[in-house]
Amino acid sequence: MSKCSGRGHIGGTMKAKKAMALILAGALCASVFTGCGINKNATAATMKNQTVTMGVANFLCRYEQAAMEDLYKMYLGGSGSTDNIWSKDLSGNGTTLEDSTKDQAMEELHEMYTLQQHMSDYNVEITDDDKAAIKEAAKKFISANSKEALDEMGATEDVVEEVLTLYTIRNKMKTAIEADADTNVSDEEANMRAYSMVSLDISEGSDNADANKKIADKMEAALKEDGATLDKVAQDNDQKVTTGTYDADNDTLDEDVKKALDGLKEGETSGLIETSDKAYFVRIDKDTDEEATKQNRTTIINQRKDDLYQEVLSGWQKDDNWKVDEKAIKKIEFKNSLTHQDPNASTESTMGTENAESTQ
Repeated sequence: MSKCSGRGHIGGTMKAKKAMALILAGALCASVFTGCGINKNATAATMKNQTVTMGVANFLCRYEQAAMEDLYKMYLGGSGSTDNIWSKDLSGNGTTLEDSTKDQAMEELHEMYTLQQHMSDYNVEITDDDKAAIKEAAKKFISANSKEALDEMGATEDVVEEVLTLYTIRNKMKTAIEADADTNVSDEEANMRAYSMVSLDISEGSDNADANKKIADKMEAALKEDGATLDKVAQDNDQKVTTGTYDADNDTLDEDVKKALDGLKEGETSGLIETSDKAYFVRIDKDTDEEATKQNRTTIINQRKDDLYQEVLSGWQKDDNWKVDEKAIKKIEFKNSLTHQDPNASTESTMGTENAESTQ
């Protein structure tokens, strides 16, 4: 049995391969271990008609730790220790990564238990097939891990089944709620125009400001000549042409640039656009970029679905008296590193799947 003091790696790594969409639980990519001395039946949080146990809260917090460590190691190319990241304030808001990760896990539980209470509003049910699949997935999760690892994480079939049930409810409820979203997007709203652009830095204090102003003036004159093209004039002046797409609601382009683009027809090139720090030349390449427009239509629909989901969820949560027992949550400590796997191994995974494997 491993000890609870100090930081280290504990054997009994669990990898779970993606399987049933029914139990999409997010990525549990490696070992998960909860701290010792946690009373699984103690209260972690409360809301109207619901008590969240420390067993479930503990498990999910360490699950989030595992996912975060896996992402961190992927960012580092599979190397480097994650032992020291949890005490750091990576977001700059005065909160350690450990505390913010636990806050995220608790808010996720708030979300899922809220949805559970409102299943009847959308005629959502956990079917016998769902229950059977969840039970089987939980058993395989347990069998895929060593006794040492299971003891450390405080994982029992009941706890795992509870978490998998919550994930299943969330997936079903999200689908049901989002089905009411308006998916009719007009061609005008979805339309993405393709453009080419040359930009030069003329900001005050820039080393090249004066030189770039001269280049901009030279390009402006050259573009007025018959047969001149933006690409050729840019090449003659050692300037790079970039391309992009934008829609009517774009708020990332400079306001003057967008105004100039809106005034151009397909194939037309602007004159010199000068702002406080940049000089631009732009051209409309296509009034409608079909592929970008198709993607934008999907993006708009997905945003509408998400907005509706968040609106419904926040409405339910407004007066639900959700309260986290902060003293209890402090007992959950990210002492042991939860990822201890071959960096070349597949990390595509979900918790609660048909093909859980143990790498011990």
